[in-house]
Amino acid sequence: MSKIIQTDSFSEQSYQIDNFNPSTETINFSYTSGRIALPVYNKYDTRNKPKVFGYYTDWSQYDGRLQGNQDPIRRGRGIDLQHLLDNPFAYDKLVIGFCGILGDEGEKKQQIKEQAPLFARTNNGEVTFTDAWGDCQSYQNCTYSGWQDIQMPRDFDQSKSMGVLGGLAKVQQAAKAQGHDLIMSFSVGGWTMSNGFYTMVRDETLKSYFCSSLVDIFQRFPMFTEIDIDWEYPGVAGNEGNMYAPDDGDYYVSLIKDLIAAFKEAGRSDIKISIACSAVPEKMEKSKIPELLQVGLYGINVMTYDFFGTPWAERLLHHTNLRNYPSGENSVEKAVEYLLSLGVPASAINIGYTGYSRNGRNTVIDSYSPLSGSYDPGYVPKKEPRITTTGSFESGTTEWYDTIYSYLDLEEKRGRNNFDLYTDEIADADYLYNKDSQLFISLDTPRSVKSKAQYALEKNLGGIFTWTADQDRGLLVNAAREGLGCELITEKIDMTPFYFKGVNVEPVDPIHPDTGSDYPVWDANRAYKAGDRVSWNNQNWEAKWWNRGTEPDGAGTSDTYPWVKIT
Repeated sequence: MSKIIQTDSFSEQSYQIDNFNPSTETINFSYTSGRIALPVYNKYDTRNKPKVFGYYTDWSQYDGRLQGNQDPIRRGRGIDLQHLLDNPFAYDKLVIGFCGILGDEGEKKQQIKEQAPLFARTNNGEVTFTDAWGDCQSYQNCTYSGWQDIQMPRDFDQSKSMGVLGGLAKVQQAAKAQGHDLIMSFSVGGWTMSNGFYTMVRDETLKSYFCSSLVDIFQRFPMFTEIDIDWEYPGVAGNEGNMYAPDDGDYYVSLIKDLIAAFKEAGRSDIKISIACSAVPEKMEKSKIPELLQVGLYGINVMTYDFFGTPWAERLLHHTNLRNYPSGENSVEKAVEYLLSLGVPASAINIGYTGYSRNGRNTVIDSYSPLSGSYDPGYVPKKEPRITTTGSFESGTTEWYDTIYSYLDLEEKRGRNNFDLYTDEIADADYLYNKDSQLFISLDTPRSVKSKAQYALEKNLGGIFTWTADQDRGLLVNAAREGLGCELITEKIDMTPFYFKGVNVEPVDPIHPDTGSDYPVWDANRAYKAGDRVSWNNQNWEAKWWNRGTEPDGAGTSDTYPWVKIT
């Protein structure tokens, strides 16, 4: 029995409805729920070590299948915040994302406009959360047992709110009870809600509303002591429709300076401001980071991921590699060295690891290490229809719990469903590849996360963070702690077996050795189609039709039983 995953009946129903088979699928989504991951948070002594923190999304709580709705548009991750309430020591900081700016004209314009009044926001320039139900009113997956009469904006307050904000306040309180100082922060902007920055920073009235609305949030929610500004991106193109100009960086410096002054005037000089920034030096340059630090910026969360993705990547690359490699333009190492060359203190730099992958279809790999090859983005500009790439809920993006359920068997030290794990030792990056379906999955693993954390320790960086904490139930954050040299206090799972490299480097024996049969051992987490053969309990079996999770057993002899014993 697995110690890290379990079957989720609703996800299994989705697979059957959609005829989703991870061994062959390259286009459709899996809709795998986060419920399949078991919590395995170890506890470590984190004193005098770089920090480990994570972004937490307010949308990860939802899944219509919990109410019996299998409509794909209603399916969701169904992540339960209870797992962090039970393990409040897992992170040093959590950053909830995202808040928008009223007046934003981007793709979230309507949502921001409709939700703002529910958070007592009426003026353009003001910062607002964007989901009153999920942020302050919901109970399912937010550590609450049932509905309560939470009215907005009346109850937009830490003492009254439920939802993810109320749940995170409870997590912080639980951490304090265990002697752990859990910092809470929130993020403004992000890829889909950065449109409002350009106009706001140029208008003193809008900027004043921006600053005063943030002061208001800190007054309503004393759990927050930090803020994360995620403008994507000053001075360069971001999401479609976002305006930018060469002098954005100057206005950015002015914004941070004015925000610090507003906090000071409100008696909150303790509030720390961080920014999330691109890991591409040419983009970082436009943000004027040294000048931001001079006016009081505290931290820089370098988004050291999305170096590859469909359909925008021109060629096959790693998504979040630590080191430089011949065909790659970006890396964690390159971003950090650039910032250090500007005189940025190492302690202000935080690097990212991911709880999600970037995938490519019709991939042809010419070299495993260093990686080189080609893929099919599935999309030609101005030509429809666009062909998606398999992911969990988004095209070309598989979330960590889905990865370890369908594509990577950490306990057996091998891939699942005809995938193999490969390691690019030049780039210090891992990826999965199915030679039959030609689906490529670039990802972080416990091994690569540990390696990044070791790098952060060696460089005396401020810390390492994840997008996102809700995608992981312990495996990746444990690896980060161990890479930072944190001493183990309480062990839920032994991480040592999970730090293996890919088959191109060091083929390893599985934790559970083969039985000696000509057929592979049955895997509860693999999908089987008619004709597939396995060994189990010293017997061989053949699948009569598609199935997953049904154990071959001599007791199953009915016509509805999916296995037949063979000699």
